[in-house]
Amino acid sequence: MEERQNLPEEPPRNEWIGILLRTLVAVLVLGGGYYAAAQYLGGRIPNGTAVEGVDIGGQSPAAARDLLESKLEELATGEVVIDVEDDTFTIDPTTAGLSLDLDATLDGITGVSYDPQVMWGRITNDGGDLPLQVTVDRAALEQAVAEVAEEASIEPRNGTVWFSLGEVRSTASEDGRELDTAATSDAVEAAWPQEHQVTGVAAPTSPELAQAEIERFVDEAAGPAIAGPVNVKVGEETSTISPNQIARLLTVHESPEHALSLELDGDGLLEIVSGQLEATAEAPLNASLALDDGTVVVTKARVGKVVDEDKLVAQFEEALTATGKDRTITVGTVEVKPSVTDADAENWDISQMATFRSAYPGGPSNADRTENIRVGLGHVNGTVVMPGDTFSLANTLAPITKERGYVEAGVISDGRLVKGIGGGLSQVSTTVLNTAWEAGLQLDEFHPHSYYIPRYPVGKEATIAVGILDNRWTNNTNTPVLIQTYLDGGEIVMTFWGDRQFSVQTITGPRSNIVTADEREDDSATCLPQSAQDGFDITVTRVLSRSGSEVSRQSYTTHYDASPEVVCTNPNAG
Repeated sequence: MEERQNLPEEPPRNEWIGILLRTLVAVLVLGGGYYAAAQYLGGRIPNGTAVEGVDIGGQSPAAARDLLESKLEELATGEVVIDVEDDTFTIDPTTAGLSLDLDATLDGITGVSYDPQVMWGRITNDGGDLPLQVTVDRAALEQAVAEVAEEASIEPRNGTVWFSLGEVRSTASEDGRELDTAATSDAVEAAWPQEHQVTGVAAPTSPELAQAEIERFVDEAAGPAIAGPVNVKVGEETSTISPNQIARLLTVHESPEHALSLELDGDGLLEIVSGQLEATAEAPLNASLALDDGTVVVTKARVGKVVDEDKLVAQFEEALTATGKDRTITVGTVEVKPSVTDADAENWDISQMATFRSAYPGGPSNADRTENIRVGLGHVNGTVVMPGDTFSLANTLAPITKERGYVEAGVISDGRLVKGIGGGLSQVSTTVLNTAWEAGLQLDEFHPHSYYIPRYPVGKEATIAVGILDNRWTNNTNTPVLIQTYLDGGEIVMTFWGDRQFSVQTITGPRSNIVTADEREDDSATCLPQSAQDGFDITVTRVLSRSGSEVSRQSYTTHYDASPEVVCTNPNAG
């Protein structure tokens, strides 16, 4: 009979189902926990993670961003210092377009992972340092650096060379600097925000006038030029030009290419040499007019001789770079013909153009005024005005000083008679004006008195104030005009001799806008009495004609202020 084995008894079917269910539940529980752990750890930054030394491990990205924004605020907003040699300049990172990009910095640092090793690392301090990301607005950065460049850049300075008291003096040319905006912006961008101090990229800029050119010019030209005197021999005479005189004749010229050279004042040199060698040089003399014992005569022209200026300048310039005996030059003379010759004078038709007589107050009380008139006429008498030239009474009378013969007398100031040097010269001026008026000459400038003086032609009178008011006319004829003048009894007599071109008609209009003068008393010791004169306006017209036909017509309107009658009550008043 076959032997039967004892086998384990199989669990019942229901028991197997229970085992499977319990196993499944365990797996689900464990899997759910693993999933939950993965989800939790995926939303947190790994432990040990830091940005610029700020620990953000175990935090959510939002919390980490807030923390970084707070902790790195000074890093983000602190001024950036740019060193340029020994100078420092700052820029504001915000204005310069520099900002921290925290979103980019934290991007990708979190995320769900079911890899056990990743999950374990997130639990066991497996983080690290994250690089801080930044955003740079390059245009704003370069604009900010460009503003620094304007302040940091230094213009190069050109040196100068000049002469002073017979010596050469100079200042040195100096380099400047220019900040390279692009390169400095690169340096800021590369260093920020870890470094807030960078070295600006600057390059030297050269002056237009190089220092080497200054040194060359001083050594080779300016210095030798005044190293000693230059002797100029003309015939048997010698003119010595000292270093100080040479220096005054020289100027330093800089060419467009910034090369230096000397420029010589040829006219000044000729003047010095001619002045020292008076016997050698003789100016030409034009044919002209003169008074000979009260008679107008034609004076002869004369050929002159002067130092040959062209050769003088050329040889003098060569001597400026020479030494010793080579600083002595020999120059000849050349003839200079007069510009107005005897042949020209033969064509002159000289006759009396016009005569004007002007009565002046005399007597002991007007002695000082009369003396000024006499002195003034002495300076005017015999004056010759060549064709095209302008006569200036102010220049002829000046200076109005005691040394020139003038004395104090009554002058008009603010409508009143007061004492002043040269009082009475307005009578000379009025005489000049009226003689030129009647001679038909070109009237350029004259100024009536502020109030009317009855002894003068109304609207045709002229005051004079050297440096302020002048009395000028131009010789618009083809021959010279000679002024002859003298005192005759109580009158000034003035005659213009020349070639009269026009007949003259004077039309005097009516007085208008009349203002009645008042009366004033003055008890001061300096009071000068004066009679009342009403104020008014008047127009005087000069008509020039030739051969019966009108050539020109010019009107002159004058406004006269009212002048009060002044009664002097002080017994010591004049």
